[in-house]
Amino acid sequence: LNVTTNGLTGVRTVEYMAIPRYEGSYSIPPVEFTYFDLSSNSYKTLTTPEYALQIDKGDPSSATVGTFVNRQDIRVEQDIRFLKTGDPSYTSSVNFLAGSLGYWLWYIVPLLLLVIGYIINRKQAIENANVALTRTRKANKVAIKRLKVAETHLKAQDKESFYEEVLRAIWGYFSDKLSIPVARLSKDNIEAELAGQGIDDALVEKFMSILDTCEFARYAPAESTAEMDRIYNETLGAIGEMENKLKKNR
Repeated sequence: LNVTTNGLTGVRTVEYMAIPRYEGSYSIPPVEFTYFDLSSNSYKTLTTPEYALQIDKGDPSSATVGTFVNRQDIRVEQDIRFLKTGDPSYTSSVNFLAGSLGYWLWYIVPLLLLVIGYIINRKQAIENANVALTRTRKANKVAIKRLKVAETHLKAQDKESFYEEVLRAIWGYFSDKLSIPVARLSKDNIEAELAGQGIDDALVEKFMSILDTCEFARYAPAESTAEMDRIYNETLGAIGEMENKLKKNR
């Protein structure tokens, strides 16, 4: 086909191969082809003539390929094969455990992990949002860390730093444990809060005595190492006793 100034011109030939299966007389009916004629500006139809065919019996010695169900052979090229008949048979090369326990666990286990992870994250988010609850829960750990710092000052015989760190540990412990703001942190408020939670007077007095001793010792003449050891051990024991009392009273 060529495109020229006069339009599209050329010839296109379509060939079909027909292989007769039976001998006898046959006819090919006329075929119509309709096209638009530019010269007359109208549609025209061309019709082929009817073709009569006389099919003779083939040579039995000719090569044949394939055997038909009706036991009749057909002469074909070697690249043509007869269609297979009957129901196809398929075999899976993969042994998939559909419907087995492992199959269902493959879906259930990730779902359970997702639900558990959501519950844990949700719980942590709620607890972390409550700053006061977080500080209360970690008050003992924070106080112990500060007392460990005080212990290093004790070993170095740094009296002022030792007592200052013990005071920081006690004041910080009660501020976090009792949720008392720093602006309202005083001995009177601590005593009132502890009394409201049912803590006995002896334990409260022990803390007040430690506070008084540390505040006085910071500016007093040099204390003996034995006295500093006593304050350290007494503070450590008092905090542990307070933790047990508060847990029992909840």
